[in-house]
Amino acid sequence: MTLRPSQPRPLPSLDGSSYYAATAHPRPAAAELQGDATAEVAVVGGGIAGLCAALELARQGAQVTLLESGRIGCGASGRNGGQALGDFACGIEALERRLGAAAAQQAWQCAQQALHRLRQRIAEHAIDCDWRNGALTVAADARQAAALQAAMRHRQQVYGATHLRWLEAAELRQHVASSRYRGGVLDPMAGHLHPLNYTLGLARAARRLGVTVHEGSQVLQLHGEGGRHVLRCAGGRLRAARLLLATGAVPGAPLARLRARVLPVASCMLATEALREPVVPREVAVCDSAFIPDYYRQSADGRLLFGSGAHHAGAMLHDGAERRRRLRSAMLRVFPQLQDTAITHDWGGWIDVSVNRAPDFGRVGAAGVYLQGFSGHGLALAGLAGELGARALLGGPGSCPEFELFARLPHAALPTRGWLRVPVGMLGSLWGRLQHTVGG
Repeated sequence: MTLRPSQPRPLPSLDGSSYYAATAHPRPAAAELQGDATAEVAVVGGGIAGLCAALELARQGAQVTLLESGRIGCGASGRNGGQALGDFACGIEALERRLGAAAAQQAWQCAQQALHRLRQRIAEHAIDCDWRNGALTVAADARQAAALQAAMRHRQQVYGATHLRWLEAAELRQHVASSRYRGGVLDPMAGHLHPLNYTLGLARAARRLGVTVHEGSQVLQLHGEGGRHVLRCAGGRLRAARLLLATGAVPGAPLARLRARVLPVASCMLATEALREPVVPREVAVCDSAFIPDYYRQSADGRLLFGSGAHHAGAMLHDGAERRRRLRSAMLRVFPQLQDTAITHDWGGWIDVSVNRAPDFGRVGAAGVYLQGFSGHGLALAGLAGELGARALLGGPGSCPEFELFARLPHAALPTRGWLRVPVGMLGSLWGRLQHTVGG
């Protein structure tokens, strides 16, 4: 059967001037796929999920070829907020409702394991990515504070998350130089890093284990032939016995039915000049609990990295000057003392958001798996997802209980074309947020 990817309308470029790209470690280019090639496993997607899957597959002795449509880390993995959090975008409460208490316990342990494995990978592969422990989730009003504190207590009582600590407004201001917040939750097990350098470090580790990497190799056609997957790119074809798809929000991903299950939304960031007086210490990253959150942290060289997202449409996505204006306005709402601070970089890009904001894993036939829908919480979880997907792929159905746990989650499909896609996706995301808030 031939599975031809319908080509969606091109998304506007949001790259801008990325601080992460400007401070990335040197990296060699990987050649485009040319001619006919074979592999035991084909991995599509050169972000954190695809690279961690390739690492796990190679560690188990598989011969792996990874195809990336652009450059390694050019998607969300290399330009995100850099915050590694130990929960889900939908909240653990949503998984309780959909999977039941026992399965939610397993899912929570997976989220904590994702953080643990991230730290292990950094140490094992000596990845220089400025990892720091500590993350704060903050509330801007009394309603948000009450909901956030109740959610923290739920995690402490049901999941044993005694490491979470509530900070009242006065104590919070010792960490964040802003009067905007009423309180927050400190998670010392979460943290933050330079996401592009982390992703590039994973790629170097994968190459050392024998993974073949091809950049500039978008999959234009995917079909089965003689019991193998055949992936056609502009310059050649790859035949593989097994397939792992980890394409995130990249337009033109191989299977339209999978693209229909996630909505590309934009998240944008800025970097200031180095601050003489930091507004947040390097030890913590901060994210607020609003529906469209602000998130920020201090870089290794003393800048404020400030993000505001996600944005489905509008001038912010098409106009760089408008993007900078809105980001600066959002930053000054939190830190008005930075009125005269120069902005040196601003950038953005697409993330893959499922309608219910829960991760979306599953199988593609008998010899394929896919990983997507991290919804802005993928920095830690995508790495574990790659490992779980690799084990599920090599072991077959039922071989990886954690993978099957997430594969049980129900997901709605969005229109793949036309004007309905964005409003339907926005309504679905809003409904999921309301459920999480009420349930928390």
